[in-house]
Amino acid sequence: MDKANYKNSETGIVLVISYVLMFVTNFAVIYLGNMFFPKNIVLGTMSLTPIWSIALSMGVLTLIDTFAIPVVRVIENSRKRMFSNVDWMVAYFLINFVGVWLVARGAEQLGMGITSWVVALILALILDFVQGVVMMQLEKFKK
Repeated sequence: MDKANYKNSETGIVLVISYVLMFVTNFAVIYLGNMFFPKNIVLGTMSLTPIWSIALSMGVLTLIDTFAIPVVRVIENSRKRMFSNVDWMVAYFLINFVGVWLVARGAEQLGMGITSWVVALILALILDFVQGVVMMQLEKFKK
């Protein structure tokens, strides 16, 4: 296998690992958020249990987060500079805010609802911080 194909296969594996780590992170944050603030983060519907609601909604949010990685890389290449950790945190804050808001708009199908955009903002901040810590640990592990 030549060097370019190895690099592409390594990128795919990193995306899969990133998806799994972000899913677990998102799952834990939303679960704890619902435990401590059940009136602001509502899980479950008539036909979905709270655990399935978290799994479905965080699966969608994690897909949004994971698909954003190559998009941010394209933006980096177009600007001809690598993003710093702060740039990544700002980008993921915006992605998480939009993602949480979109997932909450599909509450009947996905089973997660929030009371206002302020809750989405706070969740995005918390998700951004925790995901940042987890992804930095993944970067250390890769090296």
